[in-house]
Amino acid sequence: MPEAAPAYDRDAVEVVREPWCGGDVLSYRPRPRDVLDVLDHAVRHRPDAVALVDARDGRSRTARQLAADVVATAEEWTAAGLEPGDGVGIAAANGGDHLVALLACAATGAVAVGLSPRLAVGQWRYQLAHSRCRWLLHEPHDDEHAALARAAVDGVPGVRRIPSLASTGSPATDDWERFQATRTPAAPDQPYQVVYTSGSTGRPKASQVVHRASVHSGIAYDRLLRLRPGDSSGVLFSLGYISAVHAHVLPALLSGARLVMLPTGSPRTWVEQLARFDVTWAYAVPSWWSLALREPGLSGAGLPRLRLAGAGGSPFPDRLRDALAARLPDAELLNVYGLSETHSPATVLRGRELWEHPGAAGRPLEVVEVEVRDPDAPGGAALPDGTPGEVWLRSSLVTTGYAGDPAASAAAVRAGAFRTGDVGVLHRDGSGGVLTLLDRVKDLVNRAGVKVYSAEVERVLAEHPGIADAACVAVPDPRAGETVAVVLVASGPGPHPTDPEVRAWVRERLGTSAVPSVLRRVEALPRGGTGKTDKPALRRLLAAEGAPPPG
Repeated sequence: MPEAAPAYDRDAVEVVREPWCGGDVLSYRPRPRDVLDVLDHAVRHRPDAVALVDARDGRSRTARQLAADVVATAEEWTAAGLEPGDGVGIAAANGGDHLVALLACAATGAVAVGLSPRLAVGQWRYQLAHSRCRWLLHEPHDDEHAALARAAVDGVPGVRRIPSLASTGSPATDDWERFQATRTPAAPDQPYQVVYTSGSTGRPKASQVVHRASVHSGIAYDRLLRLRPGDSSGVLFSLGYISAVHAHVLPALLSGARLVMLPTGSPRTWVEQLARFDVTWAYAVPSWWSLALREPGLSGAGLPRLRLAGAGGSPFPDRLRDALAARLPDAELLNVYGLSETHSPATVLRGRELWEHPGAAGRPLEVVEVEVRDPDAPGGAALPDGTPGEVWLRSSLVTTGYAGDPAASAAAVRAGAFRTGDVGVLHRDGSGGVLTLLDRVKDLVNRAGVKVYSAEVERVLAEHPGIADAACVAVPDPRAGETVAVVLVASGPGPHPTDPEVRAWVRERLGTSAVPSVLRRVEALPRGGTGKTDKPALRRLLAAEGAPPPG
């Protein structure tokens, strides 16, 4: 009989050093053994309290009902032949059944792959094939996801399309106790989800979401947010990405707060639902907050229960900070910096510190050590305090690597630390220091929290018969933080592709997020001494020309 899960008490955990990913890292102890123990914590302490509400239809589940649905779905999948390690694509909006499917992957040993409608069909096919997905689940009445799912499975042999997310049976509410008492806990490094993020080759990499790191992330957020029974955590980020599970689902299950799955249709709807469901903790990318500020309901009077308002995924502008503070005077503001590879959080600034350290990414969480290293030195030599360099994050929150890519994993994860590819500076002050991000080593465009990899855009443009050469860089955007700018060299005397044709070419292959807002044509791209495109020169060229607002 497996040993019982360790008891979790937010205020009783200790921070100790333990081995992880080849290094000794800061860790929490005692802690749940895996993410299913986090669900079990909610079942044992508040079995009949509402744990989950779907804002789309108002359906609610208690902690016991949620757990029973997870068991019923997992057992149904196992009976249907799903095996540990199999990939399960999930194409769905946020909702209770989506969460059940994700947790059922954890229960069966399968690996969830979230598929976004913002991506092109070819990207769905790549992710399904790369993750060795056997099934592609989607909501039966969601036309957008269903259409993409039909097109995607046609191009990937061996993938079965299933228009259902969760068990169709009626689970017994005592199934969870039976399941929990007899199951073997997941291995600490076992993945139950992958999140695709662009890599150095331009092809997306599958960052592994593993049990031990997820548990640490959930505890870190639980201790940071200090939610309690009666609070509501509004889930806007997609469950297919990293923040929804770690900033909302796991800390809510640990704290007894209620999860509210919110629609992502418009900021107006979002603000209305924040009020309707008395949301306490809301988290969004800065560009979403900027749009929400246009709604009169985003105010202290309109949202009297909103106690915590977080921004993450891209830089948090000072102007937005001030506007939110004026409209939400009773809500504490948080700026969170993290990555898929760190299971969401790494540093945070909160409250008055946002004004004391303007433009900073934040202080390291209590189980995160920030290191700034020379990206060009062998082994990444440590740099003196206050010197810009590549940011390394050493923590129990760090992933084990990228699925199916051992070379990229070895390059990115070393001795328990993740090389972020971000350039930053750390000013130590006795409390872990304050990290400020300056640039990126990796050439990513961060468009409203969605990362677009330049090499991928350049690769697609190179396939166009009318384009001889192309370079992609980020340029500032007042709403999205950054947007995609492309500098082109046309091939031959013509006819040359028009701007709408170039944008359509990219949209069809990479989705809407990668579509360039700024297009320029030159006779030849500037090159450095090694023959590489001189992207700083391109940014200076675009700045000198005054890149217009996105069209």
